[in-house]
Amino acid sequence: MRLQGISRGPFVIAMVFTSTAIAIGVSQYAFGHFIAPLEEEFGWTRTQIGVSLSFLAVGGLAAPLLGKAMDRFGARPILVFSLVLFGISFCLRPWISELWHFYALSLLQFVPFAGLTLLPAGRLVAKWYPRIRGRVMGIATMGNNIGGLIMPVSVAILLTAMSWSQASVVIGFISLAVAVAAYYIVREEPPAADPRPSLAGKEAMGSVASPSPESTKAYPSEDIDHRTEKARVRRSFFAVLNTLVLGAFAYSVFLPHVFPHLTQAGLSKASASFALVVLATCGACGKYLFGWMTERLGAKSMTMVSLIGQAMTGGLIALIPFLVQAGLAGPGTVAVIAGLYGFFMGGFGVLMPLIVQEIFDMKQFGSIMGSMQFGQVISFGLGPIIAGLSYDFQGGYTLAFSLTCGFFVIGALSLLRCKSPQPLPAKGQGL
Repeated sequence: MRLQGISRGPFVIAMVFTSTAIAIGVSQYAFGHFIAPLEEEFGWTRTQIGVSLSFLAVGGLAAPLLGKAMDRFGARPILVFSLVLFGISFCLRPWISELWHFYALSLLQFVPFAGLTLLPAGRLVAKWYPRIRGRVMGIATMGNNIGGLIMPVSVAILLTAMSWSQASVVIGFISLAVAVAAYYIVREEPPAADPRPSLAGKEAMGSVASPSPESTKAYPSEDIDHRTEKARVRRSFFAVLNTLVLGAFAYSVFLPHVFPHLTQAGLSKASASFALVVLATCGACGKYLFGWMTERLGAKSMTMVSLIGQAMTGGLIALIPFLVQAGLAGPGTVAVIAGLYGFFMGGFGVLMPLIVQEIFDMKQFGSIMGSMQFGQVISFGLGPIIAGLSYDFQGGYTLAFSLTCGFFVIGALSLLRCKSPQPLPAKGQGL
């Protein structure tokens, strides 16, 4: 299949966008639609069904392996392979009869999660659009938000027309169809003869990729103290890792518990749902705007802005029960606060791959980004525990939200120790 007369680039980004929308939209946002049908047919408890989501942590464990494979074989094989595994995990669901069958297919569903989302997005965006990678990365990662808006509605429509098992097969075939499309459409980089200045050969990822002034300085290839530079790389690696792990508590503490937090504060379910829609919509806007600002101010600076912004607006969300009780906030005010938080949180979603691209040698992007996602297993493992303990001991989520805001501040400050490393000599490129 050839795309003649038109740029292939937008179609490549569309594949990443679609893959992300399916993975996030089906696995997280639409998951709740399958709970009642599974409970009714098999008699499993909601706790037993909910345990399947814990296999998301396995996706973090597998991320370094997928990242190394992507560095070696390219983004297209990893993206196609991940979509195929995801699709098979749903196509086989009509044949499950035991709880462990369901868990086994959930494991198969979440193992390739990194290969469906940030790993191919980070590599392909940087290769096809190096000069405007911030904005394009924002568009590509909007799949998170759009998937969250579209997939629950789509799954609900499917479940009104067919059984849960038939709906699962439809989802599986959609994923397999996207895999076929990705195989024919995705290419690792633009043709060498592409005349567009933003896609010129030397601009493409593979040497040192960074839009920030700090990382575009020319360093002499001689007289570099290898040990000193390697220590700088390690220091930067752990600083960024700490930032991304602490920032990811937004997804394990805030997002899953905002709705019950708002309803417990006295808002109706309709008002709380509207606030979440505003949060998701502003999150999509935040991805594009933060990506655009990254091209001017750098990913490091904008990541700090995102985390401090989340700390401030997240603190307001934590105080909503008190604000509502005091008559200082109603549904409209709460929606505005949720939107502001969503804006900064959405920015963090696009900045995760961009800061890795800015700080590190892009020849190792897959390995480094995979290691970052491996570290986020901590966030997804501890987040629900922190939220649960907060509810059990305090009767609400204010304490958990406040603690998470502290994590955001620490994550932002961690980047003060991070500097863009000089290119290492040819020998000993590893961390």
